[in-house]
Amino acid sequence: MSSVNTGASGSTTSTAPAVDERTRRLVHAVLMPGFTGTSAPPWLLDALRDGLGSVCYFGHNLESPEQTAALSERIHAAGRAVIAMDEEGGGVTRLHVRGGSPHVGAAVLGRADDLALTAAVARGIARDVRAAGIDLALAPVADVNSDPANPVIGVRSFGADPGLVGTHTAAFVTAMQAEGVAACAKHFPGHGDTKVDSHVGLPVVAVDLETLRSRDLVPFAGAVAAGVRCVMTSHIVFPALDSAMATVSPAVVALLRDGLGFDGVIVSDAISMLAVAETIGFAESAVRALAAGVDLVCLGNPGLPLTGGTPTDEEEFRAVLDAVTRAVAEGRLPVARLEEAAARVHALADWTQGARGGDVSEASVTSDVTDANAAAARRALRVRGQVAGSLSGAVRVVDVRRRRNVATGRLSDLVADALLNRLPGSTVEAVFARTATVEGRAQQGDLTPGEAQDGTASPGIPADVVLVGTPGSDPAQDAALARQLALSPGAVVVCLGWPGTEDVLPEAVNAVFTHGESLPTARAVAALLTR
Repeated sequence: MSSVNTGASGSTTSTAPAVDERTRRLVHAVLMPGFTGTSAPPWLLDALRDGLGSVCYFGHNLESPEQTAALSERIHAAGRAVIAMDEEGGGVTRLHVRGGSPHVGAAVLGRADDLALTAAVARGIARDVRAAGIDLALAPVADVNSDPANPVIGVRSFGADPGLVGTHTAAFVTAMQAEGVAACAKHFPGHGDTKVDSHVGLPVVAVDLETLRSRDLVPFAGAVAAGVRCVMTSHIVFPALDSAMATVSPAVVALLRDGLGFDGVIVSDAISMLAVAETIGFAESAVRALAAGVDLVCLGNPGLPLTGGTPTDEEEFRAVLDAVTRAVAEGRLPVARLEEAAARVHALADWTQGARGGDVSEASVTSDVTDANAAAARRALRVRGQVAGSLSGAVRVVDVRRRRNVATGRLSDLVADALLNRLPGSTVEAVFARTATVEGRAQQGDLTPGEAQDGTASPGIPADVVLVGTPGSDPAQDAALARQLALSPGAVVVCLGWPGTEDVLPEAVNAVFTHGESLPTARAVAALLTR
């Protein structure tokens, strides 16, 4: 981080050229940092007073509804900032990261294919977010999951059909924004056809422009038509559009602005992701993204291992602030571009401020939303074999999942816990050791197929239920599942990942495909299997 100096006292000082007060505030207005801890640090409060445009929460910032609401109130009192957070439902949640989301994810809603249910779930998520004082939910995922082995999208997508994804994306956006929470369609122009997670590498989607238009752009067009306030760019190279990744590509931004007619806030995906940090560089990518037409640069989750070390939250922010300021002083980034971006961010702040409110002591998930989630979870289950009511007494559950979703941050035990609650005396064993994980943070080996942490030589454990993620996404997981079924061919396989085609996992005589994991899904699976 050459643009940051830390003196002997530990304080962080800027090395950027001096600019006038107005320009300095414009630079602040186009940045969205995260921070560590559960209270706003002094550097963040200073930045808010200097015109910081946005702040992004992560799970480690949030302890309780009351603490989160108080934190949001403190941030809003310090400046004109939009508070943002990933809250998609299902596995990607920040508010419910410890106990599991009470809202189903997108793939469940796509499988149920009922727009009224999708709207009800979006309303419930929006009420949770609004009650916590948060202005912008970085949702929904508008990606068409066209690659069944996609390592990062999968069940976060409504489906593999562009029309279905488009209608549900629009319904989600409309319902969420009707509750006073800004929505953000992501990850433009589409992250569904990738075999690489951009948290840990640089994906390339080598499809022609016609395929992109007829498949990947359809849901984003639906979101724009529904009035979505924000669209997030992806860290993916689309050779049909540009040799540069989407976040720093003027051609991609032009496609969104001119091709789809979007005039809201374009926000980058986190620039701390390794697709960016190990290619363009962390701070430089912010300059290039803004120059390309991005309005708000998301710095990401502090502590993500960047090339060159692990800086503090303040050091990360200062590095980007200094790089953008220097680019303006050197004439590489026109002030007019900052003015345009800041105006859009300020307009978003004005809209969210007008909608702000909510009582954290009041139950945010009302009965209609609870019923909608339960109904969607039940309707999304796909069953093979004689599984209904097949479990009783004490059973053994074996978890063969290994690959975690970096956006989610951990492998959830919700289904296993629900089975244990209904079947006292049951046990759960995991084949692979789990590393401690935090959402958005990644090591290079986290999603590398075939590099098991342990367990690949295990002969298998007799099982009544086997939990598995996305079939075909990880050879080590697939091999462990094969060993389990060789030992216990009648075991019920519960697939919690993307289910792919109807004939996926043909070796599983008895199977349940959930299309994701959440509290409603866990309850639906446990109710189906037990008697």
